[in-house]
Amino acid sequence: MAITPNTASIVAKKSTQTANAQQNQAAQDNKRAVDNKGIESSAAKARQAQNVAILKANEQVSLSSNNDSLSLLYKTALEGINAELEPVLGENAAQKIYDSGVDTSPEATAERIIAFATSFYSRYKELNPDRTEQEQLDNFFAVIGGGIEKGFADAKDILKGLKVYEGEVEDGIDQTYAKVMAGLETFSQKMLELAEQATKENAPESSNQADTSN
Repeated sequence: MAITPNTASIVAKKSTQTANAQQNQAAQDNKRAVDNKGIESSAAKARQAQNVAILKANEQVSLSSNNDSLSLLYKTALEGINAELEPVLGENAAQKIYDSGVDTSPEATAERIIAFATSFYSRYKELNPDRTEQEQLDNFFAVIGGGIEKGFADAKDILKGLKVYEGEVEDGIDQTYAKVMAGLETFSQKMLELAEQATKENAPESSNQADTSN
């Protein structure tokens, strides 16, 4: 049968309708796919948020204990000291030591921070042999002091973020800081006394050598 102009028009119209229907179907399929991805993404985000909340709750319960909060402080203080010493003494100059199962009272924590920081003093002096003892101490404390301050600040920020920086925890941090500062002052006085004693002991030898040469 020959296709008349009207028949051709009908066929073209049907073809257009079929193409439109296919496009609409494809658009609906794409929309469903996007919606499904959105649902999956929302579900993934919800699971992630739940996991973070669980971890945060566990950290909060743990760090609400003064012992655990001071363990955190010890870690951040050592990291701060290490960061300040590396430019002076070289990379990995300060070996990080994280103790577990040890006394974490303010006294013990302060003692370990002091011991860690001051253990590098003799090496620091070797790099600056022409300075007086007081100059050595002033410069050394200027270096490690920045690390100690950063360590305490980092620990406080973490504890405040978990809303446990209060009561016994806050008191423990403050006591530890005060004991660290007092301990560094004691160390400084001891080094000055040793330097003065060494000077006095060497003075007679120098005098005797002068007399012998005459």
